[in-house]
Amino acid sequence: MASQRPFSAKEIQSTVLDPLCLKALQPVQHRGLQSVLHEIGGTGAFVFLFGRAVELSDCEKTQAMALQVVLSLAKYNQHRVQEMESCNGYSMIHQVLIKSKCIVGFHILKTLLDGCCSGQILSLSEDGQFKLDPESNTVVQDVKLLSEVLLDWKIWAKAQCGVWETLLAALEIMIRVNHPQQMFNVKQFLKAQVIHRFLITCQVLQEHRDEHLTSIPRDVCRSFVKIFQEVLGSPPDLELLRLIYNFLLAVHPPTNTYVCHTPTSFYFSLHIDGKLYQEKVQSIMYLRHSSSGGKSGGSPGLSMSPSGFTEAPSEGGNMVFSTPEQECSPSVACEHQQQHPESFTESPSPSPQSPTDQQDRSLDELHKVNQNKFDSTMGDGSIVQGITETLKWAKEDLLISSCESAQTVCDSREFPPCQNSALVNSCEAGSSPGQGDEETAGRRGESEDRFDSPGDEGVRRPASLKGVHSVQRSQSNFASLGLAFPAQNGSLAIARWPSLSDRGVLPEDWENYAYSHTYDRTYSKPDSTNDRSPTEDCLVLICCGLYDLLRGVLLILPDLMLEDVMDKLIQPEALIVLVNHPSPLIQQGVMKLLDAYFNRAFKEQKEKFLKNHGFSLLANQLYLHQGNQGLLECFLEMLFGRPVGLDEDLDLEDMEKIDPFRKRCIIPILGLIENSLYENTLVHNTLCVLLQLLNACPKVADILLDNGLLYVIFNTLAALNGLENGILLNDYKLLVCDIQQLLVAVTIHSCSSSGSQYFCIIEDLITLLGYLQISKNKRTQEMAVTLQFRVLQSAIEFIKTTANQDPQKLTSSVHLPAPQHHAIYQKRKSIAGSRRFSLAQSDTLLMKMRSVASDELTVMMQRRMSQENPIRASETEYVQRLQRLTVLSVNRLIYQDVSQDFFDLLNIPESSIHQSSSARQFEQPEENGNPQPIGSKTTFQKEILKLMMEGIKIGLGSSGRAGTPRQQWKRILWSCKDTFRVQIGRLLVHILCPARPLEERKQALEIVYEPSHSEILRECLSPGLEHGPKLALYLYELLHDHKDCLSKEEQTAVGIFMTSLKLCGHRCIPPSAPPKPDLIKAIKQEQMKYESEEKTNKTAWEKKMGNTQQSLIQRLDGKSKDISKIAADITQNVSLRQGMERKKVIQHIRGMYKIDLSASRHWQELVQQLTHDRAVWYDPASYPTSWQLDPTEGPNRERRRLQRCYLTIPNKYLLRDRQKPEEPVKPPLSYLFEDKTHSSFSSTVKDKATSEPIRFTRKCVSVAPSREITGELLLGKSGMYFVEDNAADTYDSPSPQGETEPASFSWTYEEIKEVHKRWWQLRDNAVEIFLTNGRTLLLAFDNTKVRDDVYHNILTSNLPNLLEYGNITALTHLWCSGQITNFEYLTHLNKHAGRSFNDLMQYPVFPFILSDYTSETLDLSETTIYRNLVKPIAVQSKEKEDRYVDNYKYLEEEFRKGARDDDPMPPVQPYHYGSHYSNSGTVLHFLVRMPPFTKMFLSYQDQSFDIPDRTFHSMNTTWRLSSYESMTDVKELIPEFFYLPEFLVNREGFDFGVRQNSERVNHVNLPPWARNDPRLFILIHRQALESDQVSQTLCQWIDLVFGQKQKGKAAVHAINVFHPATYFGMDVSAVEDPVQRRALETMIKTYGQTPRQLFNAGHMSRPASRLITEGELPAAMGLLVQFAFRETRELTKEVVYPSPLPWIKGLKWGEYVGSPSSPDPVVCFSQPHGERFGSLLALPTRAICGLSRKFCLMMIYSKEQGVRSMHSTDIQWSAILSWGYADNMLRLKSKQSEPPVNFIQCSQLHQVTSCAWVPDSCQLFTGSKCGVITAYSNRFTNTTPSEVEVESEVHLYGHTEEVTNLFACKPYSILISVSKDGTCIIWDLNRLCYVQSLTGHKSPVTAVSASETTGDIATVCDSVGGGSDLRLWTVNGDLIGHVHCREIICSVAFSNQPEGVSVNVIAGGLENGVVRLWSTWDLKPVREITFPKSNRPVVSLTYSCDGHHLYTANSEGTVIAWCRRDQQRMKLPMFYSFLSSYAA
Repeated sequence: MASQRPFSAKEIQSTVLDPLCLKALQPVQHRGLQSVLHEIGGTGAFVFLFGRAVELSDCEKTQAMALQVVLSLAKYNQHRVQEMESCNGYSMIHQVLIKSKCIVGFHILKTLLDGCCSGQILSLSEDGQFKLDPESNTVVQDVKLLSEVLLDWKIWAKAQCGVWETLLAALEIMIRVNHPQQMFNVKQFLKAQVIHRFLITCQVLQEHRDEHLTSIPRDVCRSFVKIFQEVLGSPPDLELLRLIYNFLLAVHPPTNTYVCHTPTSFYFSLHIDGKLYQEKVQSIMYLRHSSSGGKSGGSPGLSMSPSGFTEAPSEGGNMVFSTPEQECSPSVACEHQQQHPESFTESPSPSPQSPTDQQDRSLDELHKVNQNKFDSTMGDGSIVQGITETLKWAKEDLLISSCESAQTVCDSREFPPCQNSALVNSCEAGSSPGQGDEETAGRRGESEDRFDSPGDEGVRRPASLKGVHSVQRSQSNFASLGLAFPAQNGSLAIARWPSLSDRGVLPEDWENYAYSHTYDRTYSKPDSTNDRSPTEDCLVLICCGLYDLLRGVLLILPDLMLEDVMDKLIQPEALIVLVNHPSPLIQQGVMKLLDAYFNRAFKEQKEKFLKNHGFSLLANQLYLHQGNQGLLECFLEMLFGRPVGLDEDLDLEDMEKIDPFRKRCIIPILGLIENSLYENTLVHNTLCVLLQLLNACPKVADILLDNGLLYVIFNTLAALNGLENGILLNDYKLLVCDIQQLLVAVTIHSCSSSGSQYFCIIEDLITLLGYLQISKNKRTQEMAVTLQFRVLQSAIEFIKTTANQDPQKLTSSVHLPAPQHHAIYQKRKSIAGSRRFSLAQSDTLLMKMRSVASDELTVMMQRRMSQENPIRASETEYVQRLQRLTVLSVNRLIYQDVSQDFFDLLNIPESSIHQSSSARQFEQPEENGNPQPIGSKTTFQKEILKLMMEGIKIGLGSSGRAGTPRQQWKRILWSCKDTFRVQIGRLLVHILCPARPLEERKQALEIVYEPSHSEILRECLSPGLEHGPKLALYLYELLHDHKDCLSKEEQTAVGIFMTSLKLCGHRCIPPSAPPKPDLIKAIKQEQMKYESEEKTNKTAWEKKMGNTQQSLIQRLDGKSKDISKIAADITQNVSLRQGMERKKVIQHIRGMYKIDLSASRHWQELVQQLTHDRAVWYDPASYPTSWQLDPTEGPNRERRRLQRCYLTIPNKYLLRDRQKPEEPVKPPLSYLFEDKTHSSFSSTVKDKATSEPIRFTRKCVSVAPSREITGELLLGKSGMYFVEDNAADTYDSPSPQGETEPASFSWTYEEIKEVHKRWWQLRDNAVEIFLTNGRTLLLAFDNTKVRDDVYHNILTSNLPNLLEYGNITALTHLWCSGQITNFEYLTHLNKHAGRSFNDLMQYPVFPFILSDYTSETLDLSETTIYRNLVKPIAVQSKEKEDRYVDNYKYLEEEFRKGARDDDPMPPVQPYHYGSHYSNSGTVLHFLVRMPPFTKMFLSYQDQSFDIPDRTFHSMNTTWRLSSYESMTDVKELIPEFFYLPEFLVNREGFDFGVRQNSERVNHVNLPPWARNDPRLFILIHRQALESDQVSQTLCQWIDLVFGQKQKGKAAVHAINVFHPATYFGMDVSAVEDPVQRRALETMIKTYGQTPRQLFNAGHMSRPASRLITEGELPAAMGLLVQFAFRETRELTKEVVYPSPLPWIKGLKWGEYVGSPSSPDPVVCFSQPHGERFGSLLALPTRAICGLSRKFCLMMIYSKEQGVRSMHSTDIQWSAILSWGYADNMLRLKSKQSEPPVNFIQCSQLHQVTSCAWVPDSCQLFTGSKCGVITAYSNRFTNTTPSEVEVESEVHLYGHTEEVTNLFACKPYSILISVSKDGTCIIWDLNRLCYVQSLTGHKSPVTAVSASETTGDIATVCDSVGGGSDLRLWTVNGDLIGHVHCREIICSVAFSNQPEGVSVNVIAGGLENGVVRLWSTWDLKPVREITFPKSNRPVVSLTYSCDGHHLYTANSEGTVIAWCRRDQQRMKLPMFYSFLSSYAA
């Protein structure tokens, strides 16, 4: 058998029974599965089966059946339920379900639902259809299954199509309104944390924390919201509300979690140029582009349900699902509710307008869907193609599910091509757009039917739904939308969901809704915003549902709860942040929630909102996104308190009633206008609404103006002009016209209102337009000028019209607006037609539009002129205003130029100008007084002149009659005459100036046709300003230079003008005067003078204007600063809160990760538990058969144990007969561990580390023999962690038996027993940590300082088990005085010198001892057989010595030369040896046969074994090469040569090749005196190390390796100098040349490293005496304990005794009682107790305990294994554990005076039959009647009465009958268990797993013991022919030998003297009262110890811990102790007896 050693005498017994035995088997009793399950592995066995079924079967049904077995076992049996809990069954099942191998379909879903609920809810019909029973009355039973499995998205996200939806449908059924147990189920749901789990799912999705969860199906989202609705309760549970609200905050995109607080990005900050402006324009252009394509991309009206099933209504029918096998294609869902955003966010108040009205509007919105579907690069053609693709797709999909229905669908819907290739909405199928009013009306009438069309006439239903009623018919439109709060009756009770069938909670098209393109701070490039993922869609869906839910809740919340919710939970500040979201739907949801907040808010809360500029902040937030109709309508709804459409007639009467707070809801609209430019209709409608509001309500107008309306308009205008060619001319005209109308409206508002602040508005308006002139955009500049004139004109017109009005007429016209307004609305409706098309398709449409706008203005003027207008301006104000307007106009006429085009553009075609209302005819006469837009600048100029002249005429006329005119207008003009005088002069001078065009100059001549022009001129030409001379000069110039161009009349007019000037007293040059040169010159000079004067004036004016503009723009700074500060505060608070919420998600994800990891760990444990060769699921094919060295250290750092492993070495390296099957065998369930993230043990560590506060972390490298891993060391509160850097990416071996150790690990502070500073790669930068379980860790840091920090931090932690480590002097003293052995001393020196098993370059080094490897016999007292320890190994012969000395001298010479010559590459310092006595090569050379070193060797040797002759094949050869044959081989030995026989054996069958002498290299050839037995070789070798000869000269070798001869002159003399790169202090960083540095680094890594120097002076020698081991303690004890008990004594006289091995002389037997070399044993103590003892126990404190049969002693020592000093025994705590009670309770008694306390209630299934306690690790093991062993890990505590509490329990399965004995051998961390079924099993105490069975016993084992010094195991079983068989095994389960004893052996024990100085014995207590001793070397009998007075069976015996006494107990209860005859005077150990009465 492969795993046996060749020299083993182990008997091999087949595990298979032969057929005869099988025949003979008789059934004993009938037992059901439930009754035997606990014996073979409990529920875990079937959990494993489920995992295995998934691994082996690809059929979902099979997998589901395996799962069903587990769930049904656990469902009805309390024990199983507990087992599921204790083995973490659900998380393990979960672990399987989430793997890709597991097919999660309807079968699995059904199984899980059945397991969770009391009855069936999903049934499988005979024809394979799955049906959901909507009437099911089942209740939730298993909350844990519900919460851990059914509510976990990881399973369902990967499930088959429709499964997740069905699960949620089932959950909905369980809490439906008419469910008899609804409340109970809701409670169960809440216990399972349903809301929390759903929300977390969404958050994980949003955080992209899991690559498998990319989206949630829409039906699932809907169900989520419905279920929330149901479990929230009424009134709602505040905690749940908080959960939901915090969730909304947490999933808000973190990049958007801010309130815009940079003033330049505020909506009212002017940006008509520059970067911001550019980016805005680009974004809008891009959006315009994409929306024209996108509109056509909507879905073709058919909702494609994602699932393979459809639902039935609640009237009794079942839901039907076709099984996945038959069909998994999407089928047509049978729910075509009307789908549009309003449906989900209806307001709870009854709406006055019909639902269809709203639908009509939102259907258009529907077609804004998916605006991103087409890339902007596509042309129209591709869009059309896109549609056909979509149609094709729809068709195909339909065909799959039902051909006939598809046919119908495609017939009933035509998609006519239309201008923008927009898809007609499916609901308006067949109606082509743009057919005007009738079309709209008609559609409205039939919409009621249309929406239900999928029910009957529209689409025939799929055949699969025959017989199922149509869903929609019964409910009214609103109800069918699944509204949370139906609106029809306006009642405030929470309405239940109408019925399960109405699944359409959310509109189908939500997913297609275009995300707005964020205008972010960074103005992200438009394309990037386009990539929308389905992730966002489902989140939007859910968030919208939740916002709506919150809104509904808030509206109907009882007043009592308001205080807890308003501001505490729902905070308007947070909502302001949340509205900053790319999805318009969410923006609307947030706004509606805010609206609800305002509905319920108190006055103070509203005031606070206003004080914080809440609405301005909102506007700023919205300004970051594109405008959308829904949002605008939201604000209108907030304003009016009812739903209002953008394009519907605003009821202006309502306006008056709106409360002042509500009026401010208009402000946010300002943030949307500019960003709505991507869609003309939207801007147009918005501007129209604003126009109506300005018209209707002066208060609203004021609010708008105060909040930056003008700035917004100008930004919009600038952006519009920036679009250049991106917009059709007609559309452009229309929008410019809208803007103009708005400005005119503002003008009228300002003119008509009383108060100086109002007129300032006009001045601001003009100033801002002036500012616009500096734009770089030509259009904008010119428009700015034109608009200034337009504004001035309309203001003057307004004053004129107002003043001219007839008061009687006014009062009557007040009542006009209502009908008139309606008419305007009708007109606008007719124009809107089908609004999807470009607005201005023709001029006529444009005209219509304009006439509507102008009607608005007319109505507005009428309102404002009315005397009922409360804020109407007074006449004096009009006078002042007119004066100011005149000056503004004249200035602009003089100083500004304008191009004619823009006047044209702004002009409204004549035909529509004269309409004052739509009721009147077009041909009304002009006196109507409507502001008549300017035809051109000259027209305006004429008008202004005319106006001023009229004023002056009135002045002239009235002055005579000494009284002001009676008519108001004339009165006003008369009051302005002074202003007019000055301005007429200026204007005339300007017009006639030669710089003006001739045509314009001619116009000035018209003044002469005015009859009284000369009086007017006399009034106006003020002498101060030289108007007269200028005019005279200009007229002369006109006549003189342009005579030819003037007509006769014009020349006459010039003459008349001149004459008038003369009359006014001005000198004129007569036209007839001859043109003399000096006259010409004078004229020229005058002209020049006047021109420069003009220029100066113009510059001054421009400067003044510039200042005004600046001050105006800065006026907002104050407000900006306030807003900015508030915004920054809100941002900070909200992002902090969001941070906390997101952190919770991260913690949750971590928690889930942790659960996953622990599940993964549980699976590993389960696999370990149930697949070994004694377990129920053992599979020989996949069970590992190879063994590798276990890195766990035993006593004296001996690593003797092997552990199972999968050998991963390719077959080519193995002998033919030992090769493995080619394809590597995968261990069972390996698929569970292949997933990198979960497999790695590292993650488990990472996860442990994250669950506690970490106080210190440093980067480091974990050094192990096989690899160096970079990572991080974390010091936590309770322990330390090393986490490798890429913990998630590594894939560790799936089973703990992998060849390499896990890369990351953790350990507690209690486990640390030593911490040492270490070197690594010759740098003082590492630390080595020794743990109590025998593991060591070597960690290297960046530098010494970091290492010292870490070292200090570790030592300042609470380390209860840290050994106080003695210094070297004390150690040397102990050695010199013979208290510790040579082996122990060398081990300690290696440790102190920094040698570590973790670093192959610093492996512990031991000396070659013997030189004789050829003799048959050996005498250890002969000096000749030893090597010369005074000299290094290489110079054992004289001739080699000379060669090394010469070599040194040569190198020394070279070095001196190099130093003289200043060589750039100086030679190395001289040395004797180029190689080293210890390095990684040496270690691997020796350990090549022992995995895992074999693999390391192969990688070290470039994937090949060494040349066979060079491979370590013979002890003799190795000695010869090292000592005298080779000049390069200077190897010393490794410690394994003194304790590990296994490394000399080719156990795995490696093929090392054939040597030149044709010998195959296999096992190591041993010297003849070892008799070819590796174990004997090691034992003899160890004794040789301890021989007197070596003891006396060992100090010389210590000098060479650790002492003064290690370096310096002494080393040169001792021929002991190695390469300089092997000594500490070689500073690599000092070498500058990179090549040299790399070379040096390589040398350090490969040459070897000299140990740290421990002694500076010569080491003292040991006196030449025998090692005195009188006070000997077992070597297994901690060092200090041993020191405490070993005392030196006077020598005894020599005794002659036989040698343990006849051919070896000089072996030492040792000093224990009964040793052949010591005096005979005598009885020193005898005491009867009258009751049979179960066991005798030797304590480290020297005492002996006798325990009754059902007792176990539990102890905790205060140090690792005992006491601190000689005098005090430090047992921290002890107690007697008793068992065997009827209630199967384990009880503890720790105080003598008190009764026992209950400790552990064992399961009734596991009746306890034996116990064992392991002191250091606080482990308790119990064996049971059924063969199961339970391991309890305990913790010492003061909180429980028992003072010890159980932390965890693990079951170990391997025996099939009663466990009769448990023996723990702590030093080697093994537990041996024995059972009546004849098995004997070794278990690993550290890993709590099966190691192997000791087979070959013919009958059950009756006694067992293990050696504390070697780990050897002795077992006794009855022999067939009477008597007993004693077998001895190594710790690794190899049989050493067996011996038959004629008497029955009742008990066994090992003596415990140190190895090397003794041959220990096995003491057997026989049935005749004799104690017989057998040698542990060869099982030869050594002696018998008899006590004539007693011949009763010795039932128990033990050596005391120092070996000086042997205690026995016989069957009558008499305890007898023996000691050596010469030690009778010694103090007896204390004996404590604990008999059965003790625990009574």
